Amino acid sequence: MVARTASATRPPRTPDRWAAALALGFVVLLLATEAALVLPDEGDSAAAVATFYAAHRSFVVTLQLLGLAAAAMLGGYAWRLRSVDPAVGLAGLVVAGGALAPTLVTLVLALVADPDRPGPAAAWNALIPRADDLLFVGVVVFAAVVAWRLGRRLPGLGLLAALACLSCLGRLVLEAVGRPRGALEAIGPLSFVTMVAAMAVLSFLGVLRRPATVLAQPEPRAVAA
Repeated sequence: MVARTASATRPPRTPDRWAAALALGFVVLLLATEAALVLPDEGDSAAAVATFYAAHRSFVVTLQLLGLAAAAMLGGYAWRLRSVDPAVGLAGLVVAGGALAPTLVTLVLALVADPDRPGPAAAWNALIPRADDLLFVGVVVFAAVVAWRLGRRLPGLGLLAALACLSCLGRLVLEAVGRPRGALEAIGPLSFVTMVAAMAVLSFLGVLRRPATVLAQPEPRAVAA
């Protein structure tokens, strides 16, 4: 007697090269714009801030436009992630929206900067840390959802997401209580970028996909030998 039994089937890998290109484009643009120019700190004087942005207005505006393109790429990647997991896609859209905040504030600052009237520049410069906080709140949400929804079947990605979530959350807490952020100032952003880069590779390889399902099979039946 031979028995036929149901078996689980795993869907074939379906690489999403458009998704991978969007994610890697975001990473490249983000790193390039962050490394291109060091902006004044929130504690700098109003005159110094206004003078700097007025002197580098065209370059700063160009960098912020590239930043808007990077946020759009991240949003496009998040949109495609809906086919992998709707919650992950929605959280990705949240962080893409948060990425607009510091970019837009810096863009306005560059446009209004006037050494003869430094007040507006100083006011917008004081808003940049709060805009950064919105971005990091989005990162915490996105990384937490990735760790929760995808980490169970992709443990390596789950660990990266957990690191990004905890480091960015720690950065927010330290800033809220007025303590120095220390190493978390760099670890938080770098862990987020590393997570997105890893997700881009997984999308390119077709590993990041909808979970496998078990196909319905007929009840086992006996067949005479």
